[in-house]
Amino acid sequence: MASIALPAAPTSGKMRPLNIIRDLPNVADLIELCFASTMDADGRNYLDQMREHARDNRFLAWAPRMIDSISLPLSGFVWEEAGQIIGNVSLIPFFKWGKRIYLIANVATHPEQRRRGIARQLTQAAITRAREKRADAIWLHVRSDNPGAIALYHELGFIERARRTQWFARPNQDIPALINPPATIRTRTSPDWNLQRGWLDHCYPPELGWYFQQTWDFLQPGLLGGLLRVLSEDQISQWSVLRDGMLKGVLSVQESYRSTVQAWLACPPHAESATLATLLSHGRHAFSGKRSISLDVPASLGEAAFHAAGFTAQRTLIWMETPGKG
Repeated sequence: MASIALPAAPTSGKMRPLNIIRDLPNVADLIELCFASTMDADGRNYLDQMREHARDNRFLAWAPRMIDSISLPLSGFVWEEAGQIIGNVSLIPFFKWGKRIYLIANVATHPEQRRRGIARQLTQAAITRAREKRADAIWLHVRSDNPGAIALYHELGFIERARRTQWFARPNQDIPALINPPATIRTRTSPDWNLQRGWLDHCYPPELGWYFQQTWDFLQPGLLGGLLRVLSEDQISQWSVLRDGMLKGVLSVQESYRSTVQAWLACPPHAESATLATLLSHGRHAFSGKRSISLDVPASLGEAAFHAAGFTAQRTLIWMETPGKG
């Protein structure tokens, strides 16, 4: 890899641990300033929650005791200069399969203070803190259109593990009409589950299971799946697409309290574009005029099908990992 010129270490200001009692509003303002142009509705809700938490004395009394126990951005570092927070990094713990995994997130530097090495020092501090906490692995994700950040993370020892695209469709967007669709749609049935379950591991690989926090049991047919769906209070709709009598994919749509409906796609690695477009279009029609739909899938999967069904690629993220404890 070609070498790049490294910015000099900042000569003013200081880095310190995040203080959630007093820093949350300022951190929310910084994140909004840095990412407003690419932020979706859920991202804006996230900032609203940060500001609401900053006004909630019960949350502020409870949260410091739970920093290392729950997957919330309660820990991290800020860069402060002249009384203003101009840099931030969050460190979020996840627990899965008996392992402790930390996600580095919300790496932000004020636009007028970039190219000073602040993001580098904040990220290095987060890596060191995660290793001190005996992390088994440390992850982060970065937009594929941010070459500067990608180069920085490579230099800090992160290795690319996956690329994933988030597709998005709004309810007021036109839904393309598919002429003579080459496949048929029906409600998902119990015999479909074996193929669906295997395809889910392709679309949502186990190495990222700590982040998706899904066991997929809530999608399976039978008593257990039905019970889990009742307990979650989410409404689950599932459809299968068939071509020449053979199952080619399953779309599961999960309605919850979120402003955007979350959908889960299960299909083979080289799914037929026209068949997949039929399934995606059906899902959009089912929620026409209701709520937006979001899917997160491997970046190489079904680009033409998503476009044909009227989805827009919101962002592609590169998932990167570096070792935790030695």
